[in-house]
Amino acid sequence: MARKKRVLVGMSGGVDSSVAAALLQKRGYEVIGITMQMLPKDKQDLSACCNLNAVNDAKKVAGKLKIPHYTLNIRDTFQHKVIDHFVNSYLEGYTPNPCVECNRHIKFDELYQKAKELEADFVATGHYVKRTYSAQKKQFLLKKAKDTTKDQSYFLYMIDSHKLDYILFPLGGFLKPEIRRMAEDFGLINAQKPDSQEICFVTGRSYRDFIDEQLQGKQVKSGEIIDTSGKILGFHQGIHTVTIGQRKGLGISSPEPLYVYKIDAIHNRVMVGKKGELNSSDLKIRQTVLVNPSENLVGRKFHMKSRYNMTPFQAIVTAQEGEFVSIHMPVAQEFITPGQSGVLYDKDRVVGGGIIF
Repeated sequence: MARKKRVLVGMSGGVDSSVAAALLQKRGYEVIGITMQMLPKDKQDLSACCNLNAVNDAKKVAGKLKIPHYTLNIRDTFQHKVIDHFVNSYLEGYTPNPCVECNRHIKFDELYQKAKELEADFVATGHYVKRTYSAQKKQFLLKKAKDTTKDQSYFLYMIDSHKLDYILFPLGGFLKPEIRRMAEDFGLINAQKPDSQEICFVTGRSYRDFIDEQLQGKQVKSGEIIDTSGKILGFHQGIHTVTIGQRKGLGISSPEPLYVYKIDAIHNRVMVGKKGELNSSDLKIRQTVLVNPSENLVGRKFHMKSRYNMTPFQAIVTAQEGEFVSIHMPVAQEFITPGQSGVLYDKDRVVGGGIIF
């Protein structure tokens, strides 16, 4: 008799990953739960989602399902790959997306390494995204989730077809209310546990305060705030204290509202202008990853998102060279933000994406 397929499920202690584990067990997989300890011990209790209670909730769910559960200490990797990247990006004038970097370096790489140690066939998470197989292309595709209000495909564009061979996303075909009802049916303790809406390591503080804390007293230089004509309107207290699109809290006065449209890290300068004058028709992305690495993009029209919570806009790829892709937007977009991800879609299929620069 062939053994059951073994799957390692990343369990955060929340309802989504817990139901993912329960569903896979119900479908006949041999399930192993794993919870990653990512935050420094002295900081984890400040987090709304990655604290000791979350670990305990994951263990209780694993006990209810009668599956093995392990904790994995990846604090050093998380500090280097996610937290340090977050801080350094702001200091370099970018607005990073830590969830993308966590998925890129932590959620799947670390899970996969542990899966190999435990001789698991698959890894799985509670993300809202679909993995489907194309018989025509003979490969797996990544698609938007059924629940458009919870779809997380924007954060997962870096998963190519080779990785999809061993990754399962059991929640992609369900709505969130269905997941909570299933959690109740499975008798899980976290069925009504609230979703976390904050960056796990910044909970309860502003990102500016968090970065100041990470700098450990190191001084950052103030610099000029200038308008589109080059006139100095005021001074900032460090480029990490402002973001693209910011209007309030700049300490400048003007007869009409001015918004941050560019952060020049080389000259330590922040540039502001009137809304409507600052729209962009072109952008570039780097560190581009395509779900199908051999797919040619040039000359094709896609839908694109440059932020998670937005309506996609039309985008035409004008050049593709290695990890760099140039994109034209027929309808100019406001507040394109370097450091955020630009993700391309063909209808509901994730084509790929990269970091805006």
